[in-house]
Amino acid sequence: MAATTRTRPSRRWRTSARNTCSRSWAWTARTRGSSVHHDLSAGPVDPSAPPRFAGKVAFVTGGARGQGRSHALRLAREGADIALVDLGSAGQVNDPDYNTATSADLKQTREDVLALGRRCVSFEVDVRDYDRLAWAAGDTAARLGGLDFVIANAGITDGFHRTWELPVENWQTMIDINLTGVFYTCKATVPHLIERGAGSALVLISSGVGLKAVPQLAHYVAAKMALRGLSTSLAQELGEYGIRCNTVLPGGINTEMTTAMVELNHIPREQLLAGFRAGQLINTDLEVADTTAAVLWLLSDEARLVTGLEMTVDAGESKK
Repeated sequence: MAATTRTRPSRRWRTSARNTCSRSWAWTARTRGSSVHHDLSAGPVDPSAPPRFAGKVAFVTGGARGQGRSHALRLAREGADIALVDLGSAGQVNDPDYNTATSADLKQTREDVLALGRRCVSFEVDVRDYDRLAWAAGDTAARLGGLDFVIANAGITDGFHRTWELPVENWQTMIDINLTGVFYTCKATVPHLIERGAGSALVLISSGVGLKAVPQLAHYVAAKMALRGLSTSLAQELGEYGIRCNTVLPGGINTEMTTAMVELNHIPREQLLAGFRAGQLINTDLEVADTTAAVLWLLSDEARLVTGLEMTVDAGESKK
């Protein structure tokens, strides 16, 4: 058998390797939490390891019920402390007349988070009020020790109107809550994410109609499409800080928003849900847990290099 000759790597290669390792270490050191690089392809997670969001703080708007409540509780189960924001007694939504989350809803979700052994603060704030949102974000950072994640989830829907028959007041309410309210949320929280540093993340909740428009909801469609642009701009601007921003676009889900559509349009609930299913490739009701799974993945280390993504959770509706 021929002898194997071992050669010493060239100086150029060794220098390159040192530089690569230095850059990798610098990035890891900037990332909050463990400085150990995790091999995400290494198989099942060690059950003795801490929860994947241990030590993290999440700020969730529209957190009292529906999808926001689901996101908050799942994050808490996986180790995060939570700041809940919802309207409660801070105001009301007219044009359309909309049954919003109550103080009791917010209190219940806060108690459920606390029961999971996590810290939780709650705020009754109208997302149309930037000053109060900024105060809530600052108070969260002060009381919970910072801010890692933002889920901009608060939103409303409306009855069906042809665009030229849509009341001006309804248009304005929709844009103020579903678009400007998300901008205000980002403006209020992003400075705290930058202070926290690399590894922080935002998820903006758009809608399947933000990708594939439907008739008679022009104001809702316009707001949800605009969120995609807002999210992409944020991803571009925050990349230099190692902060990510992504969008989730859910299909029709059976929540309090579905109840609002039933009431505003005077149609049976099952008829509305059947319409959702008929528009999908997979003829199955979507659940809030489906959207929550996507949101948490986007916040997790498994998605550490995923930013600017528009993730549909719609049973294939956008492809039909």
